[in-house]
Amino acid sequence: MGGWRRTGVAVVALLAAVGIAPTRAPGVQEQQPRTFNTEVVGHLAPPQDGGYGDVWAHKDVAYLGDLRQGDCQPANGIWAINLGNPAKPRALGAFAKFPGSDGEDVWVGSIRTRAFKGDLAAVGVQRCSRQASGFAGMALYDVTNPAKPKELGRLATGVVSGVHELGVVQRPDGRVLALAAVPYSFNLSGGRQGDLRIIDITDPGRPRELANWDVRRDGPVETRGQLAARRDVFDHSAWPFDKGNKVYASFWAAGVQFLDISNPASPRLIGQTTYRPEDGYRGAHSGWFNEDETLFIQNDEAMQPVGSGSRASWTFQRVFDTSSLERPKLLSTFATESAVPGSDGKVATDGIYSVHNAVIKGDRSYASWYSDGVRVVDLSDPGHPVEVAWFVPPPSSPRQTAATAQSGRRDMPVVWGVFPWKGMVLASDMNSGLWVFRVTEDAIPDNGVTTTTVPLIAPQPRPAPPRDSGDPDSFLWVGLAGLALGLLAVGAVVRAARRPG
Repeated sequence: MGGWRRTGVAVVALLAAVGIAPTRAPGVQEQQPRTFNTEVVGHLAPPQDGGYGDVWAHKDVAYLGDLRQGDCQPANGIWAINLGNPAKPRALGAFAKFPGSDGEDVWVGSIRTRAFKGDLAAVGVQRCSRQASGFAGMALYDVTNPAKPKELGRLATGVVSGVHELGVVQRPDGRVLALAAVPYSFNLSGGRQGDLRIIDITDPGRPRELANWDVRRDGPVETRGQLAARRDVFDHSAWPFDKGNKVYASFWAAGVQFLDISNPASPRLIGQTTYRPEDGYRGAHSGWFNEDETLFIQNDEAMQPVGSGSRASWTFQRVFDTSSLERPKLLSTFATESAVPGSDGKVATDGIYSVHNAVIKGDRSYASWYSDGVRVVDLSDPGHPVEVAWFVPPPSSPRQTAATAQSGRRDMPVVWGVFPWKGMVLASDMNSGLWVFRVTEDAIPDNGVTTTTVPLIAPQPRPAPPRDSGDPDSFLWVGLAGLALGLLAVGAVVRAARRPG
């Protein structure tokens, strides 16, 4: 798609409007990154079988997660990559190698407690198949010397799936908490364990769970029964805010839940994002706050277009005013041009054109958008998001088997993670590894552009989640169908989605 690349597609929620653009020709393969107001700085694909997961950076080191491949034998682990010269990233080695499991999500930061002083890495570990005997849970490492990581402790989560996504914070009182999403805990435990886990890691050698929470058990009384019967409700991701006194958890069709954890052993629901009646597909995957936490972006994800014909669309971002957490207010939505119907009434199908993760820095959102790479969106007027830059890696030999386009191809770019770092941006592509790029000074919003308005997604009955929807990095969405647990929700989730965090 060409004509509106400068602005992207910004959609004011109350008007539900987007810009029309012609459809990009399918199957076009460009062997160099596609850039707009960005320039490549460096690239590295560490040697391994299988795909790459999320990316994080601390000091001058990037940490690159690994995506399951087969039975994960041998395991790949988390790559530590030296960025001292960002034009030439250099692999230091891999850690957190658990045969039979992968480590898609990683957090790294400096902490200082009586038990530990240094740089800590927290890794979410999941089994690669239900038959695997690998570890499932969270593993903690001392990466003060990233070339020689040392395991400090681990905590098993008690279910097959393990920790899908996590966030860590050291609070002003010195306590260090890990907030972990363990999908399907509620289903597999018959409601005894919630999908959201709150874990004290003040002593990384002795992590201990303080509480578990689930909207189907602990949410509003009037909706518990309804949500417990839903086949598309589970916690996909969790992240702390308000200096660790609050957490948000993305519960897919139930929206994002905002919780008070000032007493981490007793979480309390504050509010939640809601969907409009016309929102046919509901898949709250992840989110991010701006600096003063008055603006929140929710990322809804699907692995195939939602709907059919001229009503088909990929998923998009929702921008909320969170001045009142009790009543978040939808301000606008944003989608890329490939994600919505072009002038021919079609969406792009030569890749996966769903949003995945996003980070807000200043007035800009940096969103990983799978086959649309990284999209940089100006939010200075949050009611009218404006795309100002993008970076799309080239197609490369397929390492991953989790994401497949409708044509059957797997070699397309599939950008999983994004991380602004020292005036540059890091991106992780499932197939081609770590990319370092820079947003140029030309990336300023063009507020004078005029757009033609059309509905983003026409009102439609709420469908069951598409068979391939959801993150491609949770094997349970494929494998749990065979577990005769008698739990309607689990079976339905498996049927609903195949696997990101």
